[in-house]
Amino acid sequence: MKILYSKKKRKIDLFQGLFWILLGVLGLLFSNRKNVFFYLYFIMGLIHIYLYFKVKYYLSIENNIIKQNYIFGKKMDLSEIKSIKHFAGEYILRTYKRKMTINISWVDQSSLLDLTTELKKLDVKWI
Repeated sequence: MKILYSKKKRKIDLFQGLFWILLGVLGLLFSNRKNVFFYLYFIMGLIHIYLYFKVKYYLSIENNIIKQNYIFGKKMDLSEIKSIKHFAGEYILRTYKRKMTINISWVDQSSLLDLTTELKKLDVKWI
């Protein structure tokens, strides 16, 4: 099962990318000094544009494993989860050793119901 990013989060990635690219281009064109930061702004913009076009899924739940789909995203076995806490717009999944935070505002509304039903299927303590 794939859990989509919300449209708002995806639009924010697009506008951040355009902002960083614009900042880099303007800095390179109108600055007397060619600073390395202007190139970094351009690279940051390209990363955000890439995220907008290529990364559509926030989470994936397959083979009893929940995985966050970004660069340093966490992976957790659903059978190891001991408690789920719903607090301040987040689901916090805990095992004995690790914790995974799922930001609900980043989840598309159509996928949020699927995520909630999948988590409620687990026999764990809800806090």
